[in-house]
Amino acid sequence: MTPNRDFYTGLIATAFFAFVLFVLIPIYVKVPSFIPGFAPPPDMWPRVITVVGLVMGILAILFAIPKMRATANDRVMSIGATMHRNRKLIVRFAGVLIGFAAFAYAMPEIGFVPATILLLAYLFLMTGNYSRKIWMIGLTIVFPILLYLVFTEVTHTPFPEGHLFSAITANFVTLI
Repeated sequence: MTPNRDFYTGLIATAFFAFVLFVLIPIYVKVPSFIPGFAPPPDMWPRVITVVGLVMGILAILFAIPKMRATANDRVMSIGATMHRNRKLIVRFAGVLIGFAAFAYAMPEIGFVPATILLLAYLFLMTGNYSRKIWMIGLTIVFPILLYLVFTEVTHTPFPEGHLFSAITANFVTLI
């Protein structure tokens, strides 16, 4: 069997979400010893999202196996030829990694909503398909705001405001 793109995608997704679930969440999400009432712990939603991502990665691997068996009789290419053939995808993948690294850096500086808007705009640009510009712009702006409102107003989960945003609001509060 020759691994295909779906297999590698599932493998990368599984590894990423497993790393987040078993390493990053226990280290960076602090859970208090006592949580009053029926309030969910602070690590509940990150764990739910990463478990869903982990399951989706495992399913991608499982669904790729029949395709790999079907193409097992195809000609085998060397790794260099495969990388040369897929160089645009490799460059895009590197660009997406750079985008996520910039997002991780920008989140504490400018806050969740502006950083997410910039990340979504960048990811939509990386797709290369601009046939639905109105949808792209709408989702880029509306989705992070709705996500922020749902989590802050319904579940009372605090999101990072960022140093820039808190400095601007502090100036406005002193003017009022």
